[in-house]
This record gives sequence, structure tokens and C-alpha cells, in this order.
Amino acid sequence: MEQMEQTTLILIIVTLFLLVVIVGILTLLIFKLFGKDKSFTNPAISKTDDALHPDISKSEFHPEIIERIKGMEKVKPKRAHLFCPNHTEEPGETMCAICDKIYCRSCIKPFKSLHFCKEHLPLIMRFDWEEVITIKTSTHDPEQGVRLYDVKKEIFENDDLPTYVETHYKINVDQDYIETYLVLFAQKESIQTIREKIKNKV
Repeated sequence: MEQMEQTTLILIIVTLFLLVVIVGILTLLIFKLFGKDKSFTNPAISKTDDALHPDISKSEFHPEIIERIKGMEKVKPKRAHLFCPNHTEEPGETMCAICDKIYCRSCIKPFKSLHFCKEHLPLIMRFDWEEVITIKTSTHDPEQGVRLYDVKKEIFENDDLPTYVETHYKINVDQDYIETYLVLFAQKESIQTIREKIKNKV
């Protein structure tokens, strides 16, 4: 009888030991699956991107979801120019006439017939601006006007020379239609330099 009690006690101890081992193994597996370091970040994704999307390298995402998120990451840089550079969550509404970036309502101000960002509005107000070139455009042949805007952007990005374009209208009374002109303006001291740069381009 006493031997049977000892055997039963040994069986209970072994069973409890095995249960502890099994629970420990299960806990370790659960920790490995769900308890990965949450501070890990993918260096290929910026801090701004982390705020918009979780780390797609984590294993709890289904492979198809990871592919979909990767596809969104490729599209995002293309759409970045649609949002205000100063407030990345705010959609851009109006383009600055000098830098051609699109800003939200609070970051851009109207002046005369155009709009300027807070950085470039003081340039317009403090300096003298004069006409560099005027070209006549039409809806049937807009190519020259497009080239003017392209050259304007190129001069600003490559040479840091600010310019802006105004659209002027003139009524042709004899032929009863409105003529459209694009006028490029620049700071007085840089006009000659800009004329040299746009020569044979517009």
C-alpha cells in the first residue's frame, strides 16, 4: 500500500514537471510569434512613412497585404507633390508663382493676380520686377507657352533665379477675339542674365 502511494506521488510530480515544461515551451513560442521587438524600424522607410504605415517587415502581415503596402509605398512619392510641403497632411490648393510648389491655404497668399508662398512673397514686395519676354499664345498652339514655363522652372531650380509669369489679355476689335500673352518677369538686376539663359529656348 505504501509503495503504491509512493508510485502515485512520483507520477503526480512527473506529470506536474511535464506540464511546467509544456507551458514554458508554449509561452516561448507565443513570445516568438507575437512578442517581437516593436521598436524595430525598416531603414528604407522614413519616420513620416512609419506614421502612415506600420513596419511591413513584421511577420503577422499576410504576404498579399505586404505586397499591397509595398505598392502603396511606390505610389506615395508620386503623390507627395500634391500635399503642402509645410503641412504634409494638408492637400495643396494653390501653386506659388515662383517656386511652382503647391501649398495649403494657410501657407500661400494672394498678391495682385497671382499667389505666392510665405518664403517668396517678400521677394515680390521688396524688389523691382521688370518684363523679360512676352510671347503670344493660343489654344491651337500652346507649345511655346509650355516651353516658357519649363524654362522658368529650370532657371529657378538650377540657378536659383526667381521669376514669375503673368497672363495678359488683349481684345482684338477688328477680328473680334481675345489675344493671350504670357509675360515673364524677373528682378531688375537679373534680367540680362535670364535673357541669356532663355535665348533660343523660347
